[in-house]
Amino acid sequence: MNNEQLLEEAEKLIWDLLDDRIEEADTQRLEKLLKENDQVRARYLEISQVHADLYSHFGNDQANTKSPVLSFLGDFSTLSADSPTLPE
Repeated sequence: MNNEQLLEEAEKLIWDLLDDRIEEADTQRLEKLLKENDQVRARYLEISQVHADLYSHFGNDQANTKSPVLSFLGDFSTLSADSPTLPE
């Protein structure tokens, strides 16, 4: 599989994850790709930012406090608006 195909696969998996329609096997595949490939991680950040921007622009009626991020990255549901941010 060439790099372009790998990024296309990763992009589909990332959108499936963020849209909450990813299967368990695909979650494991995405996790593997993220751990092994810098470009996939960069694409994940880009797509996550687009997803967040769309949510911000169009609003969210759901009170979904669980992060749509892979479990190994953590659950931010306990953070409040007053919680300190991560260092840049």
